[in-house]
Amino acid sequence: MTDPHQVPPKPDEALAAILTAIEAAKADNLDPLLVFDLDGTLYDNAARTLRILLEFAHQHGHELPEVLTTVQKMGPADIVYGVGRTLRAQGLDDDAVIKRIERFWFERFFTNEYLHFDLPTRGAVEFVRRIYEAGGIPAYLTGRDAPNMLLGTIATLQRDGFPVGTVDTRNILKPDFETADHVYKASVVDHLQKSGRVVAVFDNEPGLCNLFKRAFPAATVFRLDMPCAPEPEPLDAGVGLIPHFATLL
Repeated sequence: MTDPHQVPPKPDEALAAILTAIEAAKADNLDPLLVFDLDGTLYDNAARTLRILLEFAHQHGHELPEVLTTVQKMGPADIVYGVGRTLRAQGLDDDAVIKRIERFWFERFFTNEYLHFDLPTRGAVEFVRRIYEAGGIPAYLTGRDAPNMLLGTIATLQRDGFPVGTVDTRNILKPDFETADHVYKASVVDHLQKSGRVVAVFDNEPGLCNLFKRAFPAATVFRLDMPCAPEPEPLDAGVGLIPHFATLL
């Protein structure tokens, strides 16, 4: 007999299954947790990167006119994973200049001040609100770090209409910048197991989707088909793939 936990969920059936799992957890007096990554999952951060590239290009336009010309022609769809890869794909190949731009980007991307350029992915707000209204508890588990990004994270979630800041929501950020995202998220598994029942997980990184499917085999796990780290591992059986949350509504 096929293990149902090893069959990827069908998107058009996933919401009903998640709502059923929420009710089952509540009947067992457990908090029904739905774990959401932010960057590349609930939020598209391409506009954040583009804004930083434009800032550099305009500040150095006289010195580097080719950078200004190139970046002014770009849109969010031109942003891929990695600033260097993004710029080289647009025809810029001066390693020294690219390193300067990468440093400029790095100093700004992971800060509260630039988070307001992010935009929710398609259907994300509607989906999270739907499960929240059904009694599910959104747990925003992100690789962002609290010292540099907590305030901006809360502000954008609130701005965009996500449930946030209440007893029946969770905001889980790294305590420091240095800890690798996958290391931190792996370390949170035990906490999630003790604080409720994980009924669904959504992330854009295949390796993290696999991690959570192995930790919570009965949970519905989807990977968002958004840019991810190079050389991703194959998705495990049982992990679904969707282009955006509207697919589930």
